[in-house]
Amino acid sequence: MNRINRELVTECLRELSGYQLQRTLWLSPGGERVSSFIEVVEQLFTDSGLGDELQKGSTGLGRDAERALLLLDKQLTKVNRKQPPEKLIDDVEMKQVRELAARILDLIEATKPT
Repeated sequence: MNRINRELVTECLRELSGYQLQRTLWLSPGGERVSSFIEVVEQLFTDSGLGDELQKGSTGLGRDAERALLLLDKQLTKVNRKQPPEKLIDDVEMKQVRELAARILDLIEATKPT
C-alpha cells in the first residue's frame, strides 16, 4: 500500500497544468485562494508523500505516470523560480511543465481505483 495523498497530487497537477489557474492563484493579491510555484511544487512532492514513494517506485499511480512524474521533477528544476510570478508563468519552461502535468493527470485518471 502506498502512502501518498492522491487527491493532493491530483490537485497540484491541475494547478501545474493550468495556465489560467496559475494566473489566478499565483498573481492573487490575497484572499482564500492563493498559491505560488514554490508552494505547489512543495505540496506535490513533499506534503503529498509523493517524493519518497516516487523514488521507491511505489506510488500506486502506474509505471507510466511514475516515469512522467520523474520527467516533471526534472523539468521543474529548469524553471527560474526567482523571477516574478507573471514572468514565471509565461516562461517557456513552464509550458513544458503544463504539458507534462496534463499528461500525468490523464495517466493517473487511467489508473484511478474504482
